[in-house]
Amino acid sequence: MEDQITKNSAEKKELEESTVTLLDVLEEEKELEEEYAAVLGASDEKFCTYNKGAIKRQALYSCLTCCPESRNDLNKCAGVCLACSYQCHENHELIELYTKRNFRCDCPTERIGNRCRLNDSLKQPVALNKNNIYNQNFQGLYCNCHRPYPDPETTEDEFMLQCVICEDWFHSHHLSSNVTTKLMEACSEMICGTCMDKHAFLQDYNGLSMNLMEQSVENSEINDSISDDIRAGKDNDYDKLRNDLDKSISDIMNIGEAASSQIDTDEPKVKRQKLEENTEEQSTSKKQTDICRRPALKSNYESGPTFWAADWRNNLCRCMNCMDVYKSEKMEYFLDNDDTAKSYEERGMKRAASESSAYEQGIQALASINRVQQIDAITEYNHMKDRLKEYLHTFVVSKKVVTEEDINRFFSEMRSERNVASVGQPYFCR
Repeated sequence: MEDQITKNSAEKKELEESTVTLLDVLEEEKELEEEYAAVLGASDEKFCTYNKGAIKRQALYSCLTCCPESRNDLNKCAGVCLACSYQCHENHELIELYTKRNFRCDCPTERIGNRCRLNDSLKQPVALNKNNIYNQNFQGLYCNCHRPYPDPETTEDEFMLQCVICEDWFHSHHLSSNVTTKLMEACSEMICGTCMDKHAFLQDYNGLSMNLMEQSVENSEINDSISDDIRAGKDNDYDKLRNDLDKSISDIMNIGEAASSQIDTDEPKVKRQKLEENTEEQSTSKKQTDICRRPALKSNYESGPTFWAADWRNNLCRCMNCMDVYKSEKMEYFLDNDDTAKSYEERGMKRAASESSAYEQGIQALASINRVQQIDAITEYNHMKDRLKEYLHTFVVSKKVVTEEDINRFFSEMRSERNVASVGQPYFCR
């Protein structure tokens, strides 16, 4: 008797652990939709982006089936847009690249070789996209350890960050031993040590980085001064320099105005007023384009990766000299707010918010049925879930790829079973 009770208790516990509510299903669906919207929502899933040229930022995939030589040769890599990954490369071995900047889809080009189904009007294959940039991610490798993700030899969870310049991904434990995981998780953007060395002018902005912010928490004596520097976006020396420059320019302009008033005393009042307004506009323009807002000191920069808060790029100087630096180092994109992954994800979320989600539709449907119907619905769901697990397990054993046709066949069989099933004891009570 006790054995039977124990057995029933164990079966009940196992049933409870394996059973989910319809609300659980909808909540999980909502999380997946939000993740999809953030990564893919701002990309076009129906039309190839090739004809639009290089896209500021879009979701990309590397096809190893069409470009097998790319595994060992970076020059053979190719990236395809979201729509082409669905229509032209279904069931291929694809590497999800998250997003890349200023990239043009390679699907209809000589890099792929096969005809792009979404560009029938093009005479294919077209010439290579010479301005596209490819890194080891296209080969399925990441970080300075050059390992795949997820790493089959690693059993622990892997936390990775993407460098906003080279766009490679790095394991947190390979970035720096001097930076806490908390800081890495809190930052909005990261620049790897290699890119900081390559673009040395960024070291001047170290006062804006979260690296110094974390150090300031450990040292209360310098906390206030560092916080002030971070909020103002410049050093004290820089403040003094700018004030001196502003005063000098103001003095020069005043001298010019005084001389003008002495020489042109007979000029009409309206003409003098117009000249004064033009002079003021020119002065403002001169301040904006000629005065360098780049910090004068590197704020104790230590070689290695740097971590940055959201919108920190707004503090980058845009004077003529600095603009020449961005151009010479091919980093004009750094001044474009739409370049950031945050902006891309926000556009995707905004687009998704304008459409009715499966979560909202599910909640509405759930509210429209009574308790008995809700129980029947979740009963059928659990039945379908168990059958689908069994069905997919056969593909795991045989090491076959699950195709759309296989999934359609499964649900067709489920519908057939439901049509011939006789009325009897509910499945959940058997």
